[in-house]
Amino acid sequence: MKITTLEFLKLLPEFMREDAAVKSLAEAVESTVLIPANRVKTARVWDQIDRLNDAQLDELAYELDVDWYSADLPIESKRAIIKSSDKVYSKRGTKWAIEQIIKDVFGGGYVTEWNKYNGEPFHFRVTTSYPLQTQDIIDRFRALVAVAKRSSAVLDVIEFAHSGEVTAYAATARTGMAVVAVGTAANI
Repeated sequence: MKITTLEFLKLLPEFMREDAAVKSLAEAVESTVLIPANRVKTARVWDQIDRLNDAQLDELAYELDVDWYSADLPIESKRAIIKSSDKVYSKRGTKWAIEQIIKDVFGGGYVTEWNKYNGEPFHFRVTTSYPLQTQDIIDRFRALVAVAKRSSAVLDVIEFAHSGEVTAYAATARTGMAVVAVGTAANI
């Protein structure tokens, strides 16, 4: 049975089907249900997120009131944010929510709570491998963490962990040596 081909009268017991008032009521209910039922395909959104363009994603984020969403993000980040927005809303103030927002926007990261690094109670650190190269990126990172964390929680530090080869520069001149750093962290 499909809602678009619903015959409401057939759902009623046989002895009621012959009553004129019941027939009229069944027709009224059927016509009322068919109007939105025929529009269901156009209202589908959640299974179409990967096909929406930038403008449609921006509109959907506005409708969902996703306050950590930004129109200047890459389209894949926008899609990830919208897909996880309901779960993040339901788990705001948790380690999971912070990590999910960081994953959606920056590709990954994790939270270390105060008791794991001998910090002060209710403090935490965030570690990411995303290159925090400019103050704007760092500010956005901090703002996103602030949206997801508990109000009483305090972000101590953002750690940037990088593994792989990097080229070292002195002032503005290239030194010509390659530095291999594994698991390094820079406090920002």
